[in-house]
Amino acid sequence: MVLKTKEISIPNYERVIYATNESTNLNCIIAIHNTKLGPALGGVRSWQYNNFEDHLNDALFLSKAMSLKNSVCGINFGGGKAVINLKGIKKTSNLYESYGELVDQLNNTYITAGDVGTSMEDLISINKTTKYVSGIKLETSAPTAKGIFNAINTSYKFLTNKELKESTIAISGVGKVGSKLTKLLFERNANLIISNIGKDAIDQLKQDKISFTESDINSIFEQKCDIISPCALGGSINAKVKNKLKCKAIVGAANNQLDKPETAVWLKKNNIFYAPDYLVNSGGVIAISCEINNSEDTLNDQLNKISDKILSLLKESQKSSLSTDKITEDLAWKRINS
Repeated sequence: MVLKTKEISIPNYERVIYATNESTNLNCIIAIHNTKLGPALGGVRSWQYNNFEDHLNDALFLSKAMSLKNSVCGINFGGGKAVINLKGIKKTSNLYESYGELVDQLNNTYITAGDVGTSMEDLISINKTTKYVSGIKLETSAPTAKGIFNAINTSYKFLTNKELKESTIAISGVGKVGSKLTKLLFERNANLIISNIGKDAIDQLKQDKISFTESDINSIFEQKCDIISPCALGGSINAKVKNKLKCKAIVGAANNQLDKPETAVWLKKNNIFYAPDYLVNSGGVIAISCEINNSEDTLNDQLNKISDKILSLLKESQKSSLSTDKITEDLAWKRINS
């Protein structure tokens, strides 16, 4: 069977495509949010969704976040995201090759890369049918973790006037990014509290001689700490947990950490500094941009600039009545529309 596509009209999105291929079991949505700064750049998430509405909403939320992320981190790419629904589907090379065919049809208006659930092998399969794929030659979790570390370090010093060795950092989710962040913080003698859904990642940290206190995933956001770092899936800072928070700041890698914009306002009123995820987790997309532009030698300098942006946000937040989410979003849109 051939690739079938259907255009979905969504206000404020340039293009949303729903694509299926019965022979490969492809069930995919690509959302292109904004391309004023350049071709949309964003990964392909491979996940299980119970219904079309959840599938579509995730694509839309993630796509808009990529527009904001790519703008605020200073790269010349727009925002887009692809989401493949794996509900009841086995991952195969053919599935990702057919996804690559879809990307290729978009003719460089969308450049794909890796994301949650999508492996390096999957990217290689995609590359068989399109050249508009990046991140094959690099591992993005390391630069992402470095950017988060820079943001945590700057936030903690600003809020406490102390060094990281005196801090307590709680990390929810120690996958590719969270585990690397844990090691970076351990090297600076931070006190660590860790939670993760699976035991394998926890056991690996123990084998690597990383010292930490283990927390149940349902109570990690109740821990008394200086900074909470959500590094799993989105929506973790919500109505259920916000009143249990005992931290000074939230600085993490997960996309869409807040359940709704009003939560950012609540955090502001309750003196909890929130570092917007699309500002601090931009290390991966910065690395991909460097790969595309053959400017890998500038990567470390660009990751260090995340610290400068966080410092500027901390200072602005002290003066402004706006939430940090709103301040950062306004900055992103200012660059997009300039």
